[in-house]
Amino acid sequence: MAAQLARLTAPFDAKTSHKYSVAPGQRSYVQQYSHVYNKRAAALRGELEKAARKAFPGIKIVGRVVQAAEAKGDQRLVVLGTTFKACSQRPDVIEGNRELFGAKAAPPSSLAAPDDEIVLEDESGRLKLLKVDSRTLVTGLPVACVGKNTQTGFEVERLVGCGFRKPQSSPMESDGAKVLLIGGLAYSGEDRATELKAMARFALLTDWLGGRLSDDDEFTRSVARCFCVGDVVCLDPAAAKGRERTARALDNKNGDTEDKHTVLAPVRAADVRLARLASLLPTACLPGARDPTSFALPQQPLHPLLLPEANRYSTFTSLTNPCESTVGGRALLAHAGQPVTDFLRSASYEQGGAERVMGDGAKCKERHVDGDSDDAFLACLEDTLWWRHAAPTAPDTLPSYPFKDGDPFVLEDPPDILISGAAPAFATSLASTKAGEACARLVCLPSFAETGVCAVLDLETLAVERLCFDDGMDEDPPIPPASA
Repeated sequence: MAAQLARLTAPFDAKTSHKYSVAPGQRSYVQQYSHVYNKRAAALRGELEKAARKAFPGIKIVGRVVQAAEAKGDQRLVVLGTTFKACSQRPDVIEGNRELFGAKAAPPSSLAAPDDEIVLEDESGRLKLLKVDSRTLVTGLPVACVGKNTQTGFEVERLVGCGFRKPQSSPMESDGAKVLLIGGLAYSGEDRATELKAMARFALLTDWLGGRLSDDDEFTRSVARCFCVGDVVCLDPAAAKGRERTARALDNKNGDTEDKHTVLAPVRAADVRLARLASLLPTACLPGARDPTSFALPQQPLHPLLLPEANRYSTFTSLTNPCESTVGGRALLAHAGQPVTDFLRSASYEQGGAERVMGDGAKCKERHVDGDSDDAFLACLEDTLWWRHAAPTAPDTLPSYPFKDGDPFVLEDPPDILISGAAPAFATSLASTKAGEACARLVCLPSFAETGVCAVLDLETLAVERLCFDDGMDEDPPIPPASA
């Protein structure tokens, strides 16, 4: 066995993730969700007004939606509010819960249509927006609109969001320390051949981390920390042949041995994988949509009793989804992909290129998407950063906890690094201001178990390199470093 590598280190602090923690004894769903949008608007109002004054100099900003609705004449106004998208394909509540009556309804993959109506709202009322492209808009976006009021609604000339902003964090001198980013460690399904291939990919990964595959020990030693982003366990009831079988397996009195093995085997396998990673380098994991934890965002950390072997290592950390942390002085925000997946149900994107220009002239540069995949997932992640909200469709179509004191998904202090799991393919871009100042590196991670693809990110330069542990080959060109 090869000696343990002497790795570079990167200071890690996950205290900023505490805002996503909800203790079991403190969970309450008595309160309504309406205040969430008011808190969201209030948190970003200052930034939104600043962006509006910069984009629309000399034009009056009205304080409330109702004031714009009551305006007369051809006076141009700027009005601030939160969008509501009336998705015509959205099923009603009864249709969506047919399974309660014995017939399970499949959720539609898309809720949007090209002619969906957009409404601007705040605590004072609603205002219909006219002449606005609704394709990339969803419910819950804080926006500033310039235009004029008419008898049928508010004619929009242009709308802007808070936009990109250079983070306030100060990166430390890390001597080239890097973080390994992995999405979807868990294999999902009952196909033995697929499972064996996923196991082989993981074995190659750990051999590389242990210094047994690469001649470039310096690069391997530079990997200071690992992040496993979503779908770590993948306890999928469908893979266990039904919800009833899952329930029986988790019942200590009535569950039979076969059921328990089928359902609990993924948990034990995940524990072994995470323990193996933690034995090689500091490892953090956050749950995903199919992991055994809370369903609504923010998902709580995987319980220590599920991962006894991994939790024996002081180098292992279980985080919330989403999670915020500081690594090597860089602010990092990661989630398992539910916000992007749900955003795409209500929006549609055209294929972009190597550079994408945002509404205020800011740019997403160095855009790369694996293979023939379209860039919709990446474009959507870019938009969440530009709108400065990690999960805008929560709580409308994305289940979330009704926080009373604020909206934790608001990006008041934007991150240096934004990561999403559950992507259809590896993708990355560099967000920059209109002046060309680099703001954030965005990374979309596919399932490692299915593709063998992961990424290594340099904390100093924000350069990202795609790695593939599949047949020992990686034919994709390297991603150019960020010109930060």
